[in-house]
Amino acid sequence: MVAAPVIAGDTKFITGDDTDYYGIAISLVTNGSFTLHGHPTAYRMPFFPLFLAFWHLLFGIAPYAILPILLVIGGLLPVGTYLLARTLGGSTWIALVAAMITAIDNYFVIFSRLYMTEVLFSLLVVTSMLAVSRLRTTYDWVWAGVAGTLLGAATLTRANFGPFVVIVLLWLVWHGRNKLRVVLPQTALVGMIVGAMWGGWVVRNYMVFHCLIPFTTQGGNAYYGIYNDQATADDIGDRFGYWIWRIPDPPATPGKVWDEVALDQYQRTVTREWIAAHPGKALRAALMQVFHLWRPSFDASINYLLTVVIGLPALIGLAFYRRQPDIVLWLWFTVTMSALTITSAGMERYQLPLRPILAVTAVLSMTSLAQRLVRRSR
Repeated sequence: MVAAPVIAGDTKFITGDDTDYYGIAISLVTNGSFTLHGHPTAYRMPFFPLFLAFWHLLFGIAPYAILPILLVIGGLLPVGTYLLARTLGGSTWIALVAAMITAIDNYFVIFSRLYMTEVLFSLLVVTSMLAVSRLRTTYDWVWAGVAGTLLGAATLTRANFGPFVVIVLLWLVWHGRNKLRVVLPQTALVGMIVGAMWGGWVVRNYMVFHCLIPFTTQGGNAYYGIYNDQATADDIGDRFGYWIWRIPDPPATPGKVWDEVALDQYQRTVTREWIAAHPGKALRAALMQVFHLWRPSFDASINYLLTVVIGLPALIGLAFYRRQPDIVLWLWFTVTMSALTITSAGMERYQLPLRPILAVTAVLSMTSLAQRLVRRSR
């Protein structure tokens, strides 16, 4: 069903994001350059276009030529969920149920057919967390290298993962504080690998644009799309603070070229000025961003019930009750993603990399409750 439109010959992209990623990927394949519409760009993080370019090089440059690869990536997410459940102490059947919840998750089914980062990013998050877990328990240099590579790839896929890497490094040191002579060098290796991968992107941007661009030039548009008079209009209702696509008209300046870098800087400046002038509305908009991340979703109500209504409280409860290091780290990731919604667009999609762990905690909590009820009935 997911592939039906493509099989029928409908190869139009659905959103502007996929058009950008496809355009950069094809530019890499045909010209060997990271450009969009014929111009060098830093509007998107580089890993996903590079990933697309590799497969388009093998399958051809036609739109959706690599759809089978995207579907395979989506199909690997239930496998990752299964391994995650097993790592957290779940039995085989608990892991299978959690994997099934991910397999039928409507969001993953939909995004598996789109040229967007969500499914690949979710897989990178799950596999990197599994690698970090293995590193914490084995203190193996190989796992340090694997964890660093996967964390770096995830950071280069979505910029909002970058701040969480710092938490991962601190978490590794904290839980290995009794073996610092081993843990510190391995943690340093993880950090150096991520830093080298991310640093390469920053250096490239500086060489091309002659200014520091740590992540992308899309940030200004995202911030401006959240904090403006239209997005915070009182008559919008529960969409107050919801991101609205807005590109401000920059002032006419003789000799000024408003390329994506200049426009990004201008949008950030306008956003900061608006926030300073409307602190109350800005705070409300920030809180509404978090609400939009976790708000009730009727598009996939069963999955919402299992992951958010049951899985999210279960994650919080298990983190404080069991204090299992891996679950605590997942809670930190949840907090980080929730906090970063106040500065970025695409609120609901921030939930996707969290859904595998929420499926696992939902099944773990329901199993634990069932076992207690059975014991009491006896």
